[in-house]
Amino acid sequence: LMAIKFKPLLFKRIWFNRAWFVKQLKANLVALISLVTAVVGLSYNSWRDYQNEINDNMRNAAFVVLSDLGELQTIVNYAHFEADNARGNPIDGWKHVIMIRDLSRLLKPEAKKAGETLYMHWQSNWQSLDQDKQTELLISSQITSTRKAVLSTIDSLDSRVYSKHNNKRIMIRKT
Repeated sequence: LMAIKFKPLLFKRIWFNRAWFVKQLKANLVALISLVTAVVGLSYNSWRDYQNEINDNMRNAAFVVLSDLGELQTIVNYAHFEADNARGNPIDGWKHVIMIRDLSRLLKPEAKKAGETLYMHWQSNWQSLDQDKQTELLISSQITSTRKAVLSTIDSLDSRVYSKHNNKRIMIRKT
């Protein structure tokens, strides 16, 4: 019975020798610091790439939404003020409204909400666009609100953005 109690103490002495451990730590300190530095650097680089991808996706979606907002405003203007069914066909407005609603989901919550509100206003009012002044004002006002929300999203993106240029990454700072 005493031999069994003595073995764990012997096991601890054999497998963990403090002097040997300190000696190895001193001998390999530079390698350990290099390993920690490499892991931290890789982690930061991965996180930064992920942030850049989010910013890039949001920026691209925002520019497409702004383009569709401009085209939708043109359709609204031609439909209401010119009664031009070729350039102001409200049916053509649907593709822009749907694209705005769908892509605004990639943006900040304010832009998402504005895109959904624009879709709801368009859905309930598009048929009277060429006849009713209030409908034109409501939809144009919502287009403006959505544009402001999208521009706010662009302005809120991280100021440190990386751009691909000649297969190299360069840092561009917004001023």
